[in-house]
Amino acid sequence: MQLQDADQTQPKLLSHMYWREKAAFQLQEDSNEFWVLFAVENGSFSYQIQEHEGTAAFGDLVLCPPGVTFRREVIQPLSFHVMLLQWCDPSGHPLTMETHIPSGKISIQDLNRLSSNYAYLKKWFQHEGKVATSLRQHVVTDLWMLVVEEAYSASPEAVSPWTAGITNNKDALISGATQRLHELASSTCIMKDIAMELGLTQVQFTRRFKKSTGMLPIDYLTTLRLQKVQQLLLDSEMTLQQIAGQCGFENEFYLSRVFKKRMHVTPSSFRKLHRL
Repeated sequence: MQLQDADQTQPKLLSHMYWREKAAFQLQEDSNEFWVLFAVENGSFSYQIQEHEGTAAFGDLVLCPPGVTFRREVIQPLSFHVMLLQWCDPSGHPLTMETHIPSGKISIQDLNRLSSNYAYLKKWFQHEGKVATSLRQHVVTDLWMLVVEEAYSASPEAVSPWTAGITNNKDALISGATQRLHELASSTCIMKDIAMELGLTQVQFTRRFKKSTGMLPIDYLTTLRLQKVQQLLLDSEMTLQQIAGQCGFENEFYLSRVFKKRMHVTPSSFRKLHRL
């Protein structure tokens, strides 16, 4: 897609499903008459869509075009959103040509905004009526805007503005490191140890991670932990102390301080605002 055309394409949400802690897919491959979007909240899965293949986890959106076989397999129990989309022009008319829409995996850097979008999608998931439909549509449009914003921020020398978020342009070593952070997010995680596993010094690891993801490793880890905190706040009756223990924080006071700094709201207020 040409950058000047990005604002001329909008996704229309046709359906939305949310799955929590899914251990396996009922269908390991299928195709659909509409575009399919998998948005990963927790866990990970492997995928293959034409020439695109890899592993998707939190922060990743995976898009499959109509009529194309989508192969996938759960790696770690998966909490994710599945959306069927139709692409439209600004007037709401369906597009006849969709070859400019990216397919495969797109990695989003603004994980705080992504987490907020997921929280709202869950909040309005089972609500019916025009208002709930409009709210879900608004969130899906913002997900698309995250993709568009990253395209605009990509280097003008890039061959394609979309390739900044596609897996095959990522540092393979750092892709492995991000997967390791997902595995260790709920435990005491020492960056120096992960760097040593990769054969890097901590300084080399930090620089390389920042270059590949746009984030410092500790910020990425904190975002993963807060994503789990948000899920437990909404889906469980656990106390903040219990949640802190489950999510790698020293105690509930430190968790509360980090949560408020990142989310601009206390954990208790977040639970009250977003819980159904």
